Amino acid sequence: MFPLFATDAACRYAPMAEAFAEGNWSEAFHPRFGVGFPVIAGLIRFVTRCDGYSACAAASTLAWAFCAWPVYGIASRIWDRRVAWFAVILYVLCPQPLVWALKGLREPFKMLGVIMMADAIFSTRSQSWRAAAKAAVALCLLFMFKCDAIALGGVLAFVFALLDGFRWRTLVVALSGALALQPMCALVYSWTGYWLPAPHYVPLWQKAFGG
Repeated sequence: MFPLFATDAACRYAPMAEAFAEGNWSEAFHPRFGVGFPVIAGLIRFVTRCDGYSACAAASTLAWAFCAWPVYGIASRIWDRRVAWFAVILYVLCPQPLVWALKGLREPFKMLGVIMMADAIFSTRSQSWRAAAKAAVALCLLFMFKCDAIALGGVLAFVFALLDGFRWRTLVVALSGALALQPMCALVYSWTGYWLPAPHYVPLWQKAFGG
C-alpha cells in the first residue's frame, strides 16, 4: 500500500469533497468533521476535476505551506530575520506535518490555526489591527476545520484578549469566532436538535441542563 495513503481521507473526506463539488449538500457535510474542509477540498475538486483524495491532499498541502508565514513571524519577533528563515527551513524539513498534508488530513489546518493564533498573541504589543485580523482568521480555522479544536481555539482567544487588554478589536475577534461557529451549530442542530458547535457537546449539555 502507498505509505501516504490515509483511510480517513479516502473513506470520509474525499467522498465529502466530491459530494460538495457535485452539489450534493446532504452528503458533503457531517457534524463530526467540520464544514471548512469539505468546502475547500470540494472547491479544488470542482475547479481542477481531480479525484476527491487528490483534492483533500491539495487542500492540506496549501494549509501546510501557509504555516511557514506565521512561523517566520513568530521567530522574527523573538529573534531576528536570519533566525526566522532558519526556523522556516526547519519547519519545511520536519517530516510529520508534510506527511499529514500529503495524506489529505485536516491536521495542517489545525496547525495553521494554532500557529497563526500564537503569531497574533506575540503581535499584541504592536497595538495593530493586524494582530486582531490574524487572531480572527486563526479562530475561524480552529472552529471550522476540527471539532476537537473548538475548546482550544476558545482558550487561545481568551489568552489573546487578556494580553491585548480586552480592547475593541478583541470584540471583533470574538464576533468572528461566533459567526464561524454558526454553520457548525446549524449542522449539529439538523442532526441532534441542539444548537451546539459539535455533537460531542450534546451529552455534556444534557447532563448539565437535562433534555
